[in-house]
Amino acid sequence: MLTIDPDEDTQRLPGAEIARHLARHGVTVQAATIAGADVAVGDLLLSYAADHSIDLIVMGAYGHSRLREMVLGGATRTLLKHMTVPVLLSH
Repeated sequence: MLTIDPDEDTQRLPGAEIARHLARHGVTVQAATIAGADVAVGDLLLSYAADHSIDLIVMGAYGHSRLREMVLGGATRTLLKHMTVPVLLSH
């Protein structure tokens, strides 16, 4: 489970509860947090997956306005265009 640029006031690791829930059901999962800085979220996800030999990305999918996605891009669109591992999307 990967969280990118979480809120700084959060005292608990985002995703820790869902990671524990999945672990109770036999799913191997680790919760991690990274800073995104200047890298697009979609590119950061793909890079992290490659660096850590991740074989499946599970993520929520949603869109923004066309103008915002044209200017800023979108993680969902990036993953769909450039996925290097299977991606399971939920909307």
